Amino acid sequence: MQRPLTEEPTLVEVTYLFSRECPSHEDGRNLIDAAASAAGVPVAVRVVEVTSDAQAEDISFPGSPTYLIDGADLAAADPDMPRRIEVCRAYELSDGRIGPLPELTQLAAALGEAGARRSPAERIET
Repeated sequence: MQRPLTEEPTLVEVTYLFSRECPSHEDGRNLIDAAASAAGVPVAVRVVEVTSDAQAEDISFPGSPTYLIDGADLAAADPDMPRRIEVCRAYELSDGRIGPLPELTQLAAALGEAGARRSPAERIET
């Protein structure tokens, strides 16, 4: 007799790009865990420290911190921004202000949407 196993959730892939030149990089990394918990979404986080202007140019680094969720940038990046390690990212907040990090709810919503797009392959126990 075959019966379905309990599905393990598929992880949402988050690439966290940062530079130590921006002071919010540690809080920015912690925000991923808090947002994933708030959204109820398991994540696999790949942390990438950008350490040179050449690397920033090579990967089109829009500033620190940057969140790529399944490869897509959480926020629209200004294509005219210089690609250098000392560029800090600015995020528009829900009240219209600008901040160095996205809001917890903004990141949690994006993670939740990515998690909802997952359809784990069915596993069968024999």
